[in-house]
Amino acid sequence: MIDPNKDKKSLISRRKALLGLGGSVFLAGGGGYASYRFFSHKQNPIHDFIPQSIRIAWPKSETDSLLTIAQSEEIFKKYALNVTILPNIQNHIQALDALKQKLCDATVLSVLDWLPNLLSGMKARLLVGIGGGNFRLLVARKQRIDRLVDLAGLKIATRRHANKERLFFSILLRRKGLNPEQNIKWIEMEQEELLPALLSNQVQAIIGYDPFIWEILSHAEKELFELAGSQSGSWSKRANHILGVNNQFLTQNPNIARPLALSIREASKWRTQHLQEASILLADQWKDMNAKQILAMFKNENQSITPINNQLWEQVAQYIDEFKLLGKVPNDLDSSKTAKQFCIATHL
Repeated sequence: MIDPNKDKKSLISRRKALLGLGGSVFLAGGGGYASYRFFSHKQNPIHDFIPQSIRIAWPKSETDSLLTIAQSEEIFKKYALNVTILPNIQNHIQALDALKQKLCDATVLSVLDWLPNLLSGMKARLLVGIGGGNFRLLVARKQRIDRLVDLAGLKIATRRHANKERLFFSILLRRKGLNPEQNIKWIEMEQEELLPALLSNQVQAIIGYDPFIWEILSHAEKELFELAGSQSGSWSKRANHILGVNNQFLTQNPNIARPLALSIREASKWRTQHLQEASILLADQWKDMNAKQILAMFKNENQSITPINNQLWEQVAQYIDEFKLLGKVPNDLDSSKTAKQFCIATHL
């Protein structure tokens, strides 16, 4: 298999050599940010871990902030992990197919994509949360929509195949007493159609997740506002994207869970502590947003959400309970027991 990491590491090395200049420009134009620097050295490898290899299907890996940090800061290498990222995985469908066909050993998916497959018998287990959902529901300021219940009978637009976005907001709507299948008119559109449809009142709300939905909000903040999302309430500390591992691979490589979970946690911690540096690092790849806009998005998102062990299965159990609200699993299913079966217990 072709290893895309080689070219990516070369790109990252060249980019980091230029970031000093780029960072200075950003700081000067940004209006007095605090002092800024990248670590010019790498952490020494941790010698407690034996070298291991793993192939991961990571949707839209080229624009994932946590993965970019893990690679550019050589965090996987620190834990003796040789991580190969499958190329051209753009959505959850492709990632699931790669896992089912054993083209990869692990994948990153929304728990809202994981659960239907795990409940149907998929042979995989969840290891560590990758981050929050960062879901947002946007409405036009000119509309008299102040609460979720005001959307009853109205149209909400999503991108095509946006299963997890629709599921998330279906849960929120159900909590408010609405039946998301009967009280809402769901419309699927192409990505570029969403904003014009909302501004023209063809639909009354649009939903999505960052960075896509933040781009829309940041470019049309005078016309739009965020009515609801995953940045507040009980959702603000809950993981959405989760790294899961194939059962057979896990059986053959029982010692990989700990370093893999720790490396993810370290990358998340680095991002939280260096939001400014991360925003500059990603501006080279996110062509529709500059570093200042990315930094604003990071500051608005929930950081350091990487639950493992008890934290993880407790959160998965909460999701299963919410699936019950939507009638997607039987009410007599033991949520805690099922969640424990779906998650990996590892000693950190």
